[in-house]
Amino acid sequence: MAEVKNQASPRDDPRFLTSVERGFLVLDTLSDSLGPMSLTEIAKATGLAVPTLQRLTGNLIQAGYLEKHSGSKRYSSTVKTVDLLFSYLSRNQFAKRAWPHLVKLREDLGLDVSLSVPSGGTMVYVHRLPGYSGNFENTLPGKKVPIHLSASGRCILSLMANERVRHYLASASLAPLTPWSITDPALLLEEIAQCRKNGFSVVRQEATSGTLTLACPIRRASEAVAGVSVHVPIAGTDENEFVCRALPLVVSVSDALRIQ
Repeated sequence: MAEVKNQASPRDDPRFLTSVERGFLVLDTLSDSLGPMSLTEIAKATGLAVPTLQRLTGNLIQAGYLEKHSGSKRYSSTVKTVDLLFSYLSRNQFAKRAWPHLVKLREDLGLDVSLSVPSGGTMVYVHRLPGYSGNFENTLPGKKVPIHLSASGRCILSLMANERVRHYLASASLAPLTPWSITDPALLLEEIAQCRKNGFSVVRQEATSGTLTLACPIRRASEAVAGVSVHVPIAGTDENEFVCRALPLVVSVSDALRIQ
């Protein structure tokens, strides 16, 4: 996935350890998978040779972050990886400050509420508060969505210069997640421009089938560093009424969480 920000390569640092990078690449690949993966599947996804992966997976098993299923010889991450999420959420001051605002927003609207932050070419859900009975997976923090298919992600992109957005769209994988995902760069630029004009984004079933999402950016100076969003089942929802009801409350939360 393409990076949104142009940064110097960490490989230029003499302290860079390729083996550590490869280990995290394996963990990231497994986190994106719908289930356990074989060495061959991991090799195809990462571009790493199977002998290299045998050493890496062996080390990760010893460290407690991977397990190998004896019957299928497939690999999956262990519960120990949850420690990393807990460590982040329990120590991150922004996540702590956001929590009561998100709880109140969920109570006021009775809808799913999320806080997500950009990481490379994805938006990562930091908080997800269910407001109605929906898909279990859609209530879990840590889920990643391509930034261009996320309502919060389009808010992030809308506060970037057009040249940077075009560079991202030209280098990113624009594979669809649902039949409604917009993958045409020209149409995506139109959606981002509309978000820039309105100050909010509405995404219709592009990341998750059956879901309508509204998001506003959380700013630090002139850039967006996160997004707050609300989600509602698209069936039976009047979009205009939903926006009119939810937008003022979402804007209030995004303003309250603005980083000075």
